[in-house]
Amino acid sequence: MDIHPNRLGKYAILAAISSREEEDEFKAYIAEKTRLKIGVTFVSGIQSEVTKSFVRSLVTCALHSHVVHHQHNEIHAVIHAGLECLKGVTSDVAAESSLKLKVAIVSDGRWIVIAAHGESAFHPETNHERMGFGVMHI
Repeated sequence: MDIHPNRLGKYAILAAISSREEEDEFKAYIAEKTRLKIGVTFVSGIQSEVTKSFVRSLVTCALHSHVVHHQHNEIHAVIHAGLECLKGVTSDVAAESSLKLKVAIVSDGRWIVIAAHGESAFHPETNHERMGFGVMHI
């Protein structure tokens, strides 16, 4: 099945849910077929730790991946989209649950979209998938 995304959100979601091999292929597709910028990072730890480091990790990833420039409006957009994504992915998670998330940041120069996909568990028997999503204009 070929999937051809046509919205920033779809690009971010597909990158966040991709395997390592799919991610490399997907990044090559984006570089060849679009003018979008993409960055991917992983964030993991106890929910209270992830909450403290999540946005900082995203800003670092966005800058190092050249998704955004070191300008206040672009970093501001990453922060707000990141907070929206974090709220979704940590909704109803116990403070000491473990989280393991793959996070994708995509921009077309006007909008920033952040998607996070991964797992959470308070106990190994309760392990399940989670997803968060955030969008902000630059």
